[in-house]
Amino acid sequence: MSRKNSLCYKVVALVVALALLVPVFAACGGGGDGDKTPTNPAAQKPTLATPPVTTPPTTTPPKLTSTEPVKIGVIIDYSGPSAMASWLADGAIGFAEWYWNTKQGGINVGGIKRPVEFVKYDNKGQVADAAAAAKKALLDGVVALTLGGVSNVFAYPIADVTDPAKVLFSTFLNEPKEFENYKWLVCSYYNLMARAKMTAEVVVEKLNAKTVGILCLQTETDRAAMDRVIEAIKALDPGVKIVYEGYVPLGVNDFSPYLTKMKYEKPDVLVAILTDANSMAVAKQIMGLGGWGDTKFVANTEASNFTGVAKSPGAEGWYTPMMYLPGNETPAQTEFGKLWAEKCGEDPAWCKKYSPTGAPLSNHPIMYNPLLTAIKAVELAGTDDRAKVAEAARSGKLEFDSPLGYLKLNPDGSSNLTGFYVQWQGGKAVPLK
Repeated sequence: MSRKNSLCYKVVALVVALALLVPVFAACGGGGDGDKTPTNPAAQKPTLATPPVTTPPTTTPPKLTSTEPVKIGVIIDYSGPSAMASWLADGAIGFAEWYWNTKQGGINVGGIKRPVEFVKYDNKGQVADAAAAAKKALLDGVVALTLGGVSNVFAYPIADVTDPAKVLFSTFLNEPKEFENYKWLVCSYYNLMARAKMTAEVVVEKLNAKTVGILCLQTETDRAAMDRVIEAIKALDPGVKIVYEGYVPLGVNDFSPYLTKMKYEKPDVLVAILTDANSMAVAKQIMGLGGWGDTKFVANTEASNFTGVAKSPGAEGWYTPMMYLPGNETPAQTEFGKLWAEKCGEDPAWCKKYSPTGAPLSNHPIMYNPLLTAIKAVELAGTDDRAKVAEAARSGKLEFDSPLGYLKLNPDGSSNLTGFYVQWQGGKAVPLK
């Protein structure tokens, strides 16, 4: 390039630079007359710019929604000897979907409301089918699994599938050792140790029993639970004698041989751990054997509160534990009852099928709580990522007021809930004082 051309380019560049700087100086009050006072005083007042028409009138963020559902799996006995449990589960599921999707507009997943969808699976009353159901659920993309079955015997094969995959399993399983074996399992039910102590107090302190009979399902978990009840009874009164022990294989409904032997021993109290179907059979068959005599019946689980049992003459005077009873509620339980009645009012067909009285049965909130726990874990995690949901459930930070009372899940997955005892009088549950 020649010196002449170079000089031209420099002159052009200087002119362009000056053209760009003049407005800047003017805006900053610069220029040759910058020290002079303007002759027009109004020129000193700033002019307020009119807001552009595109400025939003409010700073409220828009609601974020998504149509993609959060899938939560439900495994229960839809067939087999305890299929009646599916009726309770379906009632709880129907209520949960109505409340969260209709009343709440979905569950809060990281600030986005998304519908919840409960995907149902049948364990068929078989251990192998429970495991198969869990495997299929994971393939179907569920975020968490809930319930499991009427007996804890079905929970183990499910946890064997969910735990290696780091998927939350919200269930009834409450054996202390299982919280060590399974890192992503949580109990949405009562605390086993506290329940054993409460049962022992009824047997020893309320009924003053000196001889006790045992009627229990022949499963590892149920026998372990009964062992803890016996241990708690002995701790309160070492002189109490166990005069009868009957362990019943799962699926058996003829209790006559067990009840006959028990009656021969005449224990002051018979302590039982049974399913809904078992309890109904016992209540019916004991009457064929002449009734209970002087023996008192004390259940350790809510299974004996099933609506069909309460109406049976064989269940008159039974002592059973409860987690929920209208008239004996916490504020959250009262709200649950009101919402249930509202659902009944909006959907009479559903109410007629699942809630003939128009109010939740004592077992409905038991079925609902594991579903609620899974939802709350998703909300706490702020995502539907399986691993993060499982971590949130076992973080020690998951706590909420539930229909079974204020639930706080410990970092080991155990629950703080206990419940209370009632006696059945004329088909009505009367809380023990």
